[in-house]
Amino acid sequence: MSAVRLALLTGASTAASFGLFYLWLRSPLVLALLGAALFGTVFMMVGASLGDDPVAADEAWRLEARDLAGGPAGGPAPDGAAASVVARTDGPPLATVGAPNDEPDPDSEPNRPA
Repeated sequence: MSAVRLALLTGASTAASFGLFYLWLRSPLVLALLGAALFGTVFMMVGASLGDDPVAADEAWRLEARDLAGGPAGGPAPDGAAASVVARTDGPPLATVGAPNDEPDPDSEPNRPA
């Protein structure tokens, strides 16, 4: 997103949120200004983080985080590196799957007769 387009959209969204807070919700002026500034800031950060090409952004992330994707740091990431992070089978499972815990909770109060 270009800087001019981002600035125009941020200004429009900030003005719309100010109108919403001040005119429709009848908020005090200071609260409406603070709410509009907060909304405008969040809108600008989200708008700036969204790129025009998500594939290029994904590739840039993979180049910078090779060690997190399973490849050696500084080298090219192997094919299927992202899948190896999610479905790793070379160690113990993260959580055992089986019968629920049948033991009573030691922190719970015992059942009292009525």
